[in-house]
Amino acid sequence: PPPTRGFAKGRLLPFAEMAAEGPGGASWPLIVAAAVFVPEAISLGATLLQRSRVGSPVPGVLEGIYDPGEYETSNRYTKSKIDFGLLKSAFDLVVFFTFWFLKGFPLLDGVCTGLDFKSQIATGLVFVGIIGFGSSILDLPWDIYQTFVLEESFGFNKTTMATFVKDRLKGLALALVFGVPLMSVVFWFFITVGANAWFWVFVTLMSFQLVLFFLMPVLILPIFFKLIPLPEGTAVITSKTGKDFPSFLSGRLFYSRQPFNDKPCWKTMDNRFAGASEGATLTMVWLPASALWSIAEGEPDGGGEVYATCPGEVARSGKVSEGPQWTLSVEGLAAVKQGDTEAEGAAAAPSDPLVTEGLRSTCVDVGSLRKKLLALSERLGYHGASIFVIDGSARSEHSNAFCTGFGRFRRICLFDTLLPLMDEDEIVAVLGHEIGHDRLYHVHTGLVFSIAYSFVMFYALGQFLTSEAISSAFFVSEPKVYLGVVLFSILWSVVEFVVQIPLTMRSRSNEFAADHYAVDADPSYCALLGSALTKLMKKSKSNLTPHPLFVFLKYSHPPLDARLADMRAHHTAKYGAGT
Repeated sequence: PPPTRGFAKGRLLPFAEMAAEGPGGASWPLIVAAAVFVPEAISLGATLLQRSRVGSPVPGVLEGIYDPGEYETSNRYTKSKIDFGLLKSAFDLVVFFTFWFLKGFPLLDGVCTGLDFKSQIATGLVFVGIIGFGSSILDLPWDIYQTFVLEESFGFNKTTMATFVKDRLKGLALALVFGVPLMSVVFWFFITVGANAWFWVFVTLMSFQLVLFFLMPVLILPIFFKLIPLPEGTAVITSKTGKDFPSFLSGRLFYSRQPFNDKPCWKTMDNRFAGASEGATLTMVWLPASALWSIAEGEPDGGGEVYATCPGEVARSGKVSEGPQWTLSVEGLAAVKQGDTEAEGAAAAPSDPLVTEGLRSTCVDVGSLRKKLLALSERLGYHGASIFVIDGSARSEHSNAFCTGFGRFRRICLFDTLLPLMDEDEIVAVLGHEIGHDRLYHVHTGLVFSIAYSFVMFYALGQFLTSEAISSAFFVSEPKVYLGVVLFSILWSVVEFVVQIPLTMRSRSNEFAADHYAVDADPSYCALLGSALTKLMKKSKSNLTPHPLFVFLKYSHPPLDARLADMRAHHTAKYGAGT
């Protein structure tokens, strides 16, 4: 026979024999493990291709976004993130498959059963809890490295260790408050109701999801972020141009309040660490005795620690990089050294002169921005929305904006890092895009699909919950409800990988459609939205040369060059060339 037949006979036949053994055979776990590994292998290949494209020539439409130094930094950041992701994925796979083939699932089940709970529900909760807690513990060093090393080294991290710990404790609390009752209900239905239990599980969980969908902006989001109503008046924004000064002073928004000493006064309203006293606010106020503007802790008349002073006029608009220069006091640096790792080096004595550092500020008319955003919302039919600034700078320098909620729960949310980055009209154009998602029913159709997808998933769960084929693949001799839920979720990840591909395609299509909606709302939004997206990509040090396969599998948003070209083509088609 030809060599190819010999290869098929010698290499493929063992796999056919393994498959022929079927569930319960010695090779059955290997077959199932291979199926689970396939999506991971595809993702790995796509990621390696993505890495190989880093540093490629930038598309013509994107030329000039980065200077050579900035492009080199963007490439290093992209490679660092990819390498980190590859290492973590490899670690996770080794741990998971080792646990699987050392028969960790039946061993853990034996431990939980040995606790001799009278209820299978309680046993199941302990089983799921141990797996969840163990996964969190294994992820913790990776999360710490990503936050405090990787993101920190490229100037993005603003998270303090206290915030990091609090966020995880809050996440744990939410898991206990919501997860334990819901999981108990799921187990109860499957144990007591019988064949139609999957349907009642579906109804229960979808009802909870719908309620949470409405309450997320007012119930969950404020747990992790401070939502500050965008006020009238002005705001002063600080920004660093160097590294050696306290991070809590950089990227802060000072909102106008009642005048003090016959001069304007501004005050922070976020939850960021404010210096020596955690939880304190900062004020920007005029000091007549020294004829200087100051950034001080606490209220204007509170006599708090002065961290920085400025002799120039701070209520001046324009680019932050060209704004008035602030001078930091050594007293302030010494006061924050205990809690701020960026203020390194020996603390000088209080009598030392002031130290000049790279801190500047600019003044923006947030009242004018608020009026324009509300006017656009009403004109486009996005009625009843409230506008909030999110203190995203408490955790990261990355920026974002989004609309969320329905009806009277509608929220327009702007990260505070967005305000110093974009011009007023650029932010308005971004809102036009975000409103487009609502007015084009992207959120609504996504919710309908989510419900339909969940219906199919829970139906499949009901059919395979106590399947001996699934149990034997994980070396479990006796199928149980809580084991079935966990093991089914592992196998369903293969289906989810396939389903996710058209979902990401739909998501990219929605982004194009929302861009078109913004351009249709105002012809000037084509240039403004393009400029805003470009600034956002540049600040985020985004990769401008992604690999097509990685985009196809992973990107929820189209690459920047594709979006800019599509917006310009749509603008030309609607308004004509030269407009």
